[in-house]
Amino acid sequence: MLLTQASHACLSRSGVLTISTIERTKRMNSVADARKIAKKVLPRVVFDYIDGGAEDEVTMSQNELAFREIALRPQMAVKMSEPILATSILGNQISFPVILAPCGLIQIMSPNGALASVRAANRCNTISTLSTVAGITPDQLSDEPGPRWFQLYAPNREIAQVLIEQAKAAGFSGLMVTVDTPALGKRERDLRNGVPSPLRLDTRSAISLGSQVLLRPNWTLRMVRAGIKFKMGTGDKNPISMQASPFTWEDISWIRSQWKESLLVKGILSDTDAKQAVQAGADAIVVSNHGGRQLEGAPASLRVLPQIVRSVEGNVEVLLDSGIRRGADVVKALCLGAKAVLIGRPYLYGLSAGGEQGVERILEVLKSEMTRTMILMGCPSIDQLNESWIQRQI
Repeated sequence: MLLTQASHACLSRSGVLTISTIERTKRMNSVADARKIAKKVLPRVVFDYIDGGAEDEVTMSQNELAFREIALRPQMAVKMSEPILATSILGNQISFPVILAPCGLIQIMSPNGALASVRAANRCNTISTLSTVAGITPDQLSDEPGPRWFQLYAPNREIAQVLIEQAKAAGFSGLMVTVDTPALGKRERDLRNGVPSPLRLDTRSAISLGSQVLLRPNWTLRMVRAGIKFKMGTGDKNPISMQASPFTWEDISWIRSQWKESLLVKGILSDTDAKQAVQAGADAIVVSNHGGRQLEGAPASLRVLPQIVRSVEGNVEVLLDSGIRRGADVVKALCLGAKAVLIGRPYLYGLSAGGEQGVERILEVLKSEMTRTMILMGCPSIDQLNESWIQRQI
């Protein structure tokens, strides 16, 4: 009964769906299921943009392997009711510690992808993060309820100032500054697909992809109806593309002076940088290697999490990004000191396969898996999770 309620908490409030979307959503019993479906419905170039990493994709694969290296240590014969998963992140009460990470070009995965993600997160009582290069501007989400964060990419302070003001005016409660993009990672799947790396999509490039687009007529029709040109947050009328964002710690301090709400710094992989973020005024840090999409050879996020948690001494909240694929992975991250996790690829697979309802489905699957894991562990609340509940695999 407990698991059934957790599984349907989000979907029970969804709108009217098409039969095909309903069927695809029902088949998503895991993130891996959603990935398989997304691969079938997206052109290869779009799927590879979501699924791929930098260069040989070693860092990307290590993110997932790091979770497999840790085993859970259950306490048996414990009387259990439904475990408490709710928590507070930067003053926001959320139903469980999973947040939607910022993702570039989200509009090419599903029409109105950014709006769909925000609404799915709100229905599941968690937080979504809009990327500067999502494909829509912050004001297009200004009427949406629930906590929303904005992730800042900018090549200089002038553009950063414009974006910060847009986020303020649109009512975003958190600003996430990504510091691991002084240059852009070499994503070789994009190059093998014959498009610039990172991916840039406009009418001309879509036409050049020819057979890939024609093999996915449903996706193509949805994109044509939605319009294939996307605008940057600055109001630039050119098709959207990623760009380097070479922020320094001096820039972070300046951003802090411009932004009075919660400030998060994403891309931290060392205790030294974690301390720098605290000194620059961050309220939270996100331990992340960009899902293995930037520096090939960077450590898996989970492996450096404990030392970073210790280094900040409770002065900021610590979140983890990169490698989450199961509810048990969330539990392991919390055991090692994370307050919550961010997911990227998992909900993008769901979005691509089932739109807004696909995002909801991924969130409710992870919540259901967390619920089951906590019951089987004999742990009544995420507040009680610590390193005593895990052990390294030999």
